[in-house]
Amino acid sequence: MFPELYTERLLLRRILPSDAPTVLKGYSDPAVYQFMSVQYHNPTDVQTQMDWYETMLTAETGIWWGICKKDTGEMIGNGGFHNWEKKHRCAELGYWILPPFHRRGYASEAIQAMVNQAFRNMNIHRVEAIVEAENKASSDLLIKNGFRLEGTRRECEWVKDKFIDLQIFAKLEFEK
Repeated sequence: MFPELYTERLLLRRILPSDAPTVLKGYSDPAVYQFMSVQYHNPTDVQTQMDWYETMLTAETGIWWGICKKDTGEMIGNGGFHNWEKKHRCAELGYWILPPFHRRGYASEAIQAMVNQAFRNMNIHRVEAIVEAENKASSDLLIKNGFRLEGTRRECEWVKDKFIDLQIFAKLEFEK
């Protein structure tokens, strides 16, 4: 059974086929995808992302939630874990929130719920997040939520005609 997560203002639930328009809205918005490795601009292409959510769940290599306002049910973003390595008890965290809902604490609230789920119910010991060095908002958000910057992989990816740095953040199970 898919674990639904509840916070003061949010419901994190399974992403449904009917959520595809919202997922497309996020992945086609430059404010969302500017620091991501993927972007989609039509319903056919976004199906790739929708299939990825289901494939991870089926293969047990990750889990992704739709981040919804609890009072209205409106999906405002999504997030979850991928690259879940059960043997090593670690997974990589990812997330995004639609721009009209930025800077309202929703991402922080969702991250706390997902990380708590990882440590309490998924037997995960280490949650990682990999962030483009220029994405200060995401880096600050992770630090605010108890993640530590472990290092920077300098010029490790070629993106938009330039090499970029990636920062590695992590939070361990006992660092609650």
